[in-house]
Amino acid sequence: MKELRGLIREIDRDGLLFLIKQANTLIYNQRIEQLNRESETERRNPPAAQQKKQENPSVQEGGVSIERGAFGRSFILDLGQVRKTFDEGEMLGLVGVAKAGTSARDGAARIYRWLSRNRDDVLLDTGINSAGNPILADLWKVLGRSFSIRNQGQL
Repeated sequence: MKELRGLIREIDRDGLLFLIKQANTLIYNQRIEQLNRESETERRNPPAAQQKKQENPSVQEGGVSIERGAFGRSFILDLGQVRKTFDEGEMLGLVGVAKAGTSARDGAARIYRWLSRNRDDVLLDTGINSAGNPILADLWKVLGRSFSIRNQGQL
């Protein structure tokens, strides 16, 4: 820490802004890694409540399914063969974008743009390289049909 404080005095404003952005990226990535670890632990050792499908059903459309994490703090999206974890804030954003779509094509394009800005790891890991990918249309259908945003900004 002492070494870092000493170096900060020698860095110009643009360099400091770059370092702040990198620090935010590192913190965000750590949070996503933690959610993914929790998701994997839940998948391997599901609590009794999750073992009963009626208590935690997944919603499905084509190659997409979504289920709430065992502790209610996350959502697990199964996109083709790739599982990704989203926290509730990310799901709120994704549902909001999906609800704004007027058709499967428009909804898929909106979701693609949102993922490009907020969760490009999903696009990379699933191999989705355009808004025309059918998984995005399926995701739009699941989100629009199965989720709503309450007044308090909760799903």
